Amino acid sequence: MNIFIDTQIWAYAFKRPSQQFFRNKEEYERAFSIHQKANEFLQKALTEDTIYITTHQLAEIFHVLAYRGSRVNTIRAYDILESIIKSMRTVIVEISRKHYREAMRLSSLSGIHVWDFLCVLPIRKNIDIAYTNDKHFLHPTLKNLLPRIENPVEIWIET
Repeated sequence: MNIFIDTQIWAYAFKRPSQQFFRNKEEYERAFSIHQKANEFLQKALTEDTIYITTHQLAEIFHVLAYRGSRVNTIRAYDILESIIKSMRTVIVEISRKHYREAMRLSSLSGIHVWDFLCVLPIRKNIDIAYTNDKHFLHPTLKNLLPRIENPVEIWIET
């Protein structure tokens, strides 16, 4: 199957929660459960599916892993991205000027940040399903661009 995996799912899978950053045990256990679900989902996807990803999203994943929230060592983040880039199961799609212009137009109309559009516009006709837990993807402007949306971690967030 040809799929898209949103950036936050990659982050959940590669960033193992540390109990010290949570107010209580329940919050930590919830975060750890999300990490496990994302990790299991990603491991399966990396062996069974073809993952479509834009050049913008590659940079976004690196930034989220190395510089946002609980961070992965930059060398580890680089290695993760190199693995994604080199994988035979990954199709990397360049973003064109047309994609940028359309992403900005749709962002201005919907109020959804431009980054989500830059991740999906160049690949939307090539994928069978988009995996995300970002509530923005439920907005009609973004949802109508995609054939199907599923949430592999079962909680929705707004990024």
